[in-house]
Amino acid sequence: MEIKCECGSFRAELKGFPRNTPGRLKCYCDDCQSFLHYLKRADLLDANGGSEIIPVYPSDFRFLAGVERLKCVRLKPKGMYRFVAGCCNTPVANTDKERPWVGVHRRMFPTGLEGLLSRVRASIHGKYAHGTLPPGVPQSFDLKGFAVVMPFLLKGMMLGRKRPSPFFVNEEPLVEVHVLSKDERGAALVVARAAPAAGQ
Repeated sequence: MEIKCECGSFRAELKGFPRNTPGRLKCYCDDCQSFLHYLKRADLLDANGGSEIIPVYPSDFRFLAGVERLKCVRLKPKGMYRFVAGCCNTPVANTDKERPWVGVHRRMFPTGLEGLLSRVRASIHGKYAHGTLPPGVPQSFDLKGFAVVMPFLLKGMMLGRKRPSPFFVNEEPLVEVHVLSKDERGAALVVARAAPAAGQ
């Protein structure tokens, strides 16, 4: 599967896809909403403030072009590394060094993904959402989310799939990391909590 940012300058390839993914997941947490508001990409949130993420293993992710376009943001000093294609402000993926996890943003995938992954399999952190949620979305985590994600993580840990990761070189992020200041994060959070998502 080839994925790319909106303008096509950054491109990557996912090996073993869709075999090596737990499927489409949706997160409504403060951090994911704040991140997209910080990027001024609230258009990528759904009507309830949800972000759709498709996890893959770091070792299955390979850059094809446009690595020089990558930027990296952390919402706080120990937060996840959130990579962005700076050319068109497309969120690429979130990851860290400790887990076999690269959460690729839905916007990176071509249209027609639903033909491979037909539905959102689990959602989390509904307590941060806007408006009336679809039935079955939990306030935080639930057993369904655990059952979807944990086998993927356990398999990745047992098989050593967190390395190599193209996002890190010698355990350091590939690009310089911008850690949001308290003011930057606070401003994004205020907007995320106050305003319904633009949706698309």
